[in-house]
Amino acid sequence: MRTWVLAAVLLLVPATGGAELYRWIASDGTVHYTADRESIPPAWRTEAESLGHPQARPAPVPEPDSGAVTVPWAADAPVVVEARLNGVVLTLMLDTGADRTLISPEALARAGLLAEGTPVQLTGVTGTAAATLVMLPYLDVAGFRLGPFPVVVHAMPPSGVNEPAPVDGLLGRDLLDAFTITVDPGSGRTRLVPR
Repeated sequence: MRTWVLAAVLLLVPATGGAELYRWIASDGTVHYTADRESIPPAWRTEAESLGHPQARPAPVPEPDSGAVTVPWAADAPVVVEARLNGVVLTLMLDTGADRTLISPEALARAGLLAEGTPVQLTGVTGTAAATLVMLPYLDVAGFRLGPFPVVVHAMPPSGVNEPAPVDGLLGRDLLDAFTITVDPGSGRTRLVPR
């Protein structure tokens, strides 16, 4: 008998998950929403608009992988991407302000390549410096092979306080243009998708 009474009581309680929503506007112009029609003041109850039942948002459609690479990133540090030159791992910092990709002479030497090429002049906010333009046959960036293309060979400045480790170079716009890059500070990730 107790089970039947409990079931009858549960049937009389409205389910809020599937409740109908109502919208009404007070005399001062304030818009109100409620799932309980009886909570609407009697003067506005007849003019309350039924909005139907709330619907769950559809599940987000996952983006196609298309070979995308996700790189972890801390908000107080630069975005660093792994690259390979002749099978040697390099760490390159994303630099959207750099026209060209720059690799340090030490990193080039580790990859077994010589820093022989065309002398060039670098101009930046701190002044000018001599560098060398070297043609690389290829560079694997975030798992994608790019090349042949020229890179600037020049020493990297010492690491700053917020850099977790020294980097081997800068990934400039000349190679970044091969990717669509999304930086998501909320998740601490940077996504590179080849174009």
